[in-house]
Amino acid sequence: MNYAQILLIAALIVWTMVRRMAGQPVRSRRMVLIPLGVTIAGVAQLDGASLPAMDVLLLVVQAALSIGLGLARGASVLVYLRDGVAWCRYRWLTIGLWVATIGVRVVFAVLTGAFRPDAAGGTMASLLIGLGVGLLAEAAIVLFRVTSSDLPLASDGRVGRAGRRQPIL
Repeated sequence: MNYAQILLIAALIVWTMVRRMAGQPVRSRRMVLIPLGVTIAGVAQLDGASLPAMDVLLLVVQAALSIGLGLARGASVLVYLRDGVAWCRYRWLTIGLWVATIGVRVVFAVLTGAFRPDAAGGTMASLLIGLGVGLLAEAAIVLFRVTSSDLPLASDGRVGRAGRRQPIL
């Protein structure tokens, strides 16, 4: 893992936090596709390599921790009605959970590197997979809360039959 990759991941996390601290409309496609892309990029980094069972176990444990923290972050997000659609905004608790997520990831990487320096647990792939599945879990909880509250989702700006963007109502 090089410094440019680490900076890219850090920038993605900061960008997500800043946007969501300010509040944004809940758009199901955006909330799901970006984390799904990050997860797929992480899996692609594994490059079809045959991983030892211990490395697979480490990846699964990291993914499970990321999912659990993502679920907690999703539950802490403020969901409200604004301009006729559902909006979400991070609370300070959510930022605290992000700090915990990063801390858990750093501790896990240090411990993995200390005991298994060649393990997949400290790679860019594991970082991307953990970030992606954590954001997917967060999105799942936020979307569940919005739909169960009968709040309307913001338009994803889908392209209509005529090839034009549909207006956001």
